[in-house]
Amino acid sequence: MPRVHINNFAVDYTECGQGMPIIFIPGITEYKEAFTFQFGGLRDSYRVISYDLRRGLKRSSDYTLNLLVDDLHLFLKALGLTSAVICGHSFGGLVAMRFALTYPEQTRALVLASSFPSLPEKVSAEHFLNTISSIDDPLRTSFATRFRVLMDRLFRKGTTGALAMEHQVEAVLTVAREAMKTSKTTITQRLNIIKTTDLRPALPQITAPTLVVAGANDNAFFLSSAQEMYLRMQDATLEVIEGAGHFCFLTRHDQFNLAVDEFLTDRLGEI
Repeated sequence: MPRVHINNFAVDYTECGQGMPIIFIPGITEYKEAFTFQFGGLRDSYRVISYDLRRGLKRSSDYTLNLLVDDLHLFLKALGLTSAVICGHSFGGLVAMRFALTYPEQTRALVLASSFPSLPEKVSAEHFLNTISSIDDPLRTSFATRFRVLMDRLFRKGTTGALAMEHQVEAVLTVAREAMKTSKTTITQRLNIIKTTDLRPALPQITAPTLVVAGANDNAFFLSSAQEMYLRMQDATLEVIEGAGHFCFLTRHDQFNLAVDEFLTDRLGEI
């Protein structure tokens, strides 16, 4: 597994393909393996890269959105990249947007999948994670169950019973299994970033061409966030994928990859 050392942090990453680089940033409990279908579907035209975000720190006050953005900046530098397309899913979208605001010259384009610029007031940690798990597609029951097990481990006492295994898609199960190993410290510190971040006033300042992607069956909060980003950004395109929920890049990966490819080809020229 490739690894680079930056900012007192060992970054594990995966890459394949050649061409314009696309950096995929995982969500709050996801890892680089979440983008398996993007590696398979985009590698013929792009250099597809995904990395694991820094885990939680001993001092919660040290774990900030600016730190994660600085990590991404140094990660690109370590790979010898002067710029890239930055794609963030959910929490990863916050990192992507702040990166675009901080390093506009390094952001060739943005892709924001099921992301948001801020949370409504008085949203609890448990409610937010339950919202993420509420995907309205054939995988909803199994995937949401796994997130509820995660919630039990993090915020309640006791354990739950064995999980049903029938009718599973391996890629989605991988994301769920990876989520289960994310520590309470890491999730709590990332949730604190979410609670204290409001990028809405800065949306008009994002100059990079932006593709906003949402699943039509996602929670209403994420759908309204997608519309807000589309309307307030200078140069945004909105793509709503029918039949998809919060994990549209997995459950409708063909449509997602096609939307990304068409957007980049149209906005950045022939690949």
